Amino acid sequence: NHNSSVFAIPALIRLLYGTGIRISEALYLSCSDINLQDKFLTLRGCKNGKDRIVPVSDSLANACDAYKKYRDLTPSIIKEDRFFIRPNGFPLSIFTAYKWFRRIIYIANISHGGRGFGPRLHDLRHTFSVHSLVSMSESGMDLYYSLPILSTYLGHQSLEATDRYVRLTAEMYPD
Repeated sequence: NHNSSVFAIPALIRLLYGTGIRISEALYLSCSDINLQDKFLTLRGCKNGKDRIVPVSDSLANACDAYKKYRDLTPSIIKEDRFFIRPNGFPLSIFTAYKWFRRIIYIANISHGGRGFGPRLHDLRHTFSVHSLVSMSESGMDLYYSLPILSTYLGHQSLEATDRYVRLTAEMYPD
C-alpha cells in the first residue's frame, strides 16, 4: 500500500528533528519508552551500550500523541509494541522511512546528490545539533559548557565526536 506509512512518517520526522536522536533509536522505540505525560523518551541499549533519557517539547509531545491516537485505532495483525508501525501492525522499517524521506525532499524540490551525498534522514540529527549549539550560544552560554551538554545528550562517547558540529556551526554562523 503506497500510503501505508503516511501517518507514521510526519511524527517520525518531527521526532528526529526535534530530538536529534538516531533513526535506529527512533524506530526501536516501544510505546512504553515514550512518556508523553512527562514529555521524555527512554532510549535503550544505544550505540555506546547505554540508555538515555531525552526530553521532548510540548509541540512534539502533541504530534506524537496525535500519531499514537491514530496508531492505537489501527487493527493490528500482530501484537507489536514498537511505537512506529505500518498499518498492518508490523514495525516501520528503515527502508520505508528512507523511501518516504526521499519522496518528501523530491516533492519539496530539494535535490538529492545521490547515495552518500544526501540529504539523508541522519542529517536531521546534524541539523538539530547545529541549531542547539546556535541556540545555546545566542542565550549567552559558553561553548566550553554547551559542548559537553550536547555531547552527553547525543550519546557520544567523546567530545571529538561532537566537535565537528562546532566547526559546522562556525561555518554556517560566522558571527
